[in-house]
Amino acid sequence: MNKLSLSLLLAGAGLVLTLTAAAPASNHAAPPAELGLMQLREDFHLASSLGDYDLMLSLWADDAVFQAGGFTIAGAVNITDFLSSNPLWGSSVTLTSESKTSFDVVGNTATYAFECIIVRVDAGDPLSTSLSSIPPGVQNPDVEVVQHSNTMGVAVREDGRWKFLTFNGAGGAL
Repeated sequence: MNKLSLSLLLAGAGLVLTLTAAAPASNHAAPPAELGLMQLREDFHLASSLGDYDLMLSLWADDAVFQAGGFTIAGAVNITDFLSSNPLWGSSVTLTSESKTSFDVVGNTATYAFECIIVRVDAGDPLSTSLSSIPPGVQNPDVEVVQHSNTMGVAVREDGRWKFLTFNGAGGAL
């Protein structure tokens, strides 16, 4: 290596070190409340996709109220029983769009809104279905978007975890 190449390499390394040293230290003391709410939303979709009753039950405040499709259901156990009776329970993948998610946090209470897209997967485990082998423009016969809904409500933080207190869903089959 000649002296010019070594000088450029060292100068570049010095610049990287200088920029790294000058970067402000980040504060990782506590994650933002929004991260906990995003986890609540993701756990809701995961529980529904996998048919995980215990996970779904853990997402609801004891006095939660669920409203959708003309139904009003009160209580964590009753809500989980209702959701787990859906024919799509454990045989679908539920997705959400980050661009259609919002949270407004005030202390231990937050309002939220997010979108749910439910995709039925008839080929066994919904999370292991491969979509990559399907040619562009061809509908996968094992996958069908069956429901779209918008959800909004109130979440509460109990013992450091966010839980649904009210859940109002609107939408239906496509």
